Formats: sequence, C-alpha cells, structure tokens
Amino acid sequence: MADANRKPWLTASQQIDHLKSRGAHFSLMSEDDSRAYLEKNNNYFRLRAYRLGFPKVEEGARKGEYANLDFKMLVDLSIVDMLLRYEMLPLTLDVEHFAKVKLLKRIETEGEDDYKVVSDFISSYDCMKPNGTPCNSLKGEILRCKNSPYTGGLIAKYNDFGFPAWAFIEVISFGSFLYFYKFCANRFGDREMLNEFYIFQAVKSLRNACAHNNCVLNNLSSGKPIYRPRHDVMQELSGISCIGPGQRRTKMSNDRMQQIVTTLYAHRKLASKGVSEHRADSLAVFVGRMNRHVEYYRGNLQVSTGFEFLAKVIDAWFPVRAD
Repeated sequence: MADANRKPWLTASQQIDHLKSRGAHFSLMSEDDSRAYLEKNNNYFRLRAYRLGFPKVEEGARKGEYANLDFKMLVDLSIVDMLLRYEMLPLTLDVEHFAKVKLLKRIETEGEDDYKVVSDFISSYDCMKPNGTPCNSLKGEILRCKNSPYTGGLIAKYNDFGFPAWAFIEVISFGSFLYFYKFCANRFGDREMLNEFYIFQAVKSLRNACAHNNCVLNNLSSGKPIYRPRHDVMQELSGISCIGPGQRRTKMSNDRMQQIVTTLYAHRKLASKGVSEHRADSLAVFVGRMNRHVEYYRGNLQVSTGFEFLAKVIDAWFPVRAD
C-alpha cells in the first residue's frame, strides 16, 4: 500500500509551478531569480514551511489558494529566521557560561567540598541493568567524550571520575549541567536556583534548535504551550508599558516565542554589563533587518504581531547605548 506521506521529488521549475498552483505570486522576485534561489540557496520544503499564517482565499474560483503570498516573502522570512538563530545561539552560550560562573561561586559560598558534591551527583545516576550489571549513564556520557580534542585531556586527568566542580562542568553536556545545577539547588535549599533551572531548560531547548538549524519563525501561532511561562519572566514582561496583558499572554502561549523571550530574560539577569551591551548592539541591527520588509506581512498577523512583540521586548531589555 502506498504511503500517503510520500511526496514526489520536484525540480526547481516544478516547485515554482506547485507554488503558483497554490496562488503564490512572483512579483517581488522573478520566476528566474526564484528558480536560481531554489537551486543554489535554499531547500524548497524548508522554504515553504514559512507559508503558515498567510491567509487563504475563502470563496470563489481561487478558494483555498493563498490570497497575497509572494515568493520573496518566504525568502525574506527564511533570512530573518537565519539571523534570529545567529542572534539567539550566542545568547544561549552566554547564559550557559554565566550559569556556570554562578554555580561555582555558590558552591564556594556554601563552603561545599567541590569534589564531594560532584561525587554525590555522579553517584545519583547509579543503577542496575535488568541482568544485574551496574551502570551509570552520566559516566557513560563522559566516557563517550574521552577522545575529544577539547575535553579528552580533562577526562584523562580525572579517569576515576574524581572531578572537582570546575573541571566537571567542562566535560558534561549543557543538559547534564542543568541537572547538576538543580541537584545543587536542592542540596543548598535555594529556591531561586531551582526556579532558574526551569528557566534554563527553555534556554537549552532554544540552543538546540538554533544549533541544529531548525526553523523558528515558521510557526508563531498562539495556542496551548507545553510548559507555562515562568512567573518571573511574565512579571518582568509586565514592566514593559507598551505590551498589554492580552498581547503578553497570547505571545507567550507560543512555545517558540516563549523560549526566545525566556532566553532574553535569562541573559538580562545573568550576563555581565559589557556582554549585555555588546549583544544589545547586535540585537538592534537584527531588529532593523527584521522590520525592513514588515509591509510584506500586513495580512499575516502571526508574523507581523510576532515581530512587533519581539521588537518591543528587545528594545526594552537591551537598550542601545547612546554615543
């Protein structure tokens, strides 16, 4: 039986014909230029993902076709999405860095033996396989990196897993670091750190999406998010006077927008002044590019209001220094 999800492979010319059959126009970008773009610059199936949110004709001969979609709009959205990922990934790396700095300082302040806290955390992963063989997934994660040119030296130095905290956080994944952060939060009875753990989970999800080059802006519709926005983030958003409660709730009901805003919040709270100012300059350039062709999206409220909301948050939380 044929798989209904299997689609035929289309040449660039066939891809253009397919878009035209769905009502797409080629007024802002010629068919020849569009064909060259599809052949050299982008993947058609990735590019067409940005069509979501563009309104369709509801009646008449063109019923079901896109009402006012030009190929250039898809190209522009894909470029803005790429630039957004290029902005967000460094922010997530900054958050990871400053979270590690904060944790090491907290361990020091608490008077903890940093070898002991690491040993206890690693031991918390001890388990038994069904056949009775002992196992530890965290040790397995570390050993898989023993030949890494970046962390292999540290792993070899502490081949008995007797890491001090400063070395341990350099050889584990961001995900494992976050669970170490949570472990320490519970150990110290620190509710602020525990709340940060959940905030950092959103940062991690966005980091993974950016690092894997996933589309972000192809779905900004409101709905029921996987996780409710953190109270601290919503409280901080409420301080932006140009964002009303309705817009705040609606936009933060989208998982992608929620992760973007949560990352901006975490960076604002953790990063140093110098790093924040540097990112503010870069984000301002991004907002300018994001809004360069904002008139393209007047009929696409999902995109136009998403851009507006994101620009308001960036302008409020990352103001550019006056020269």
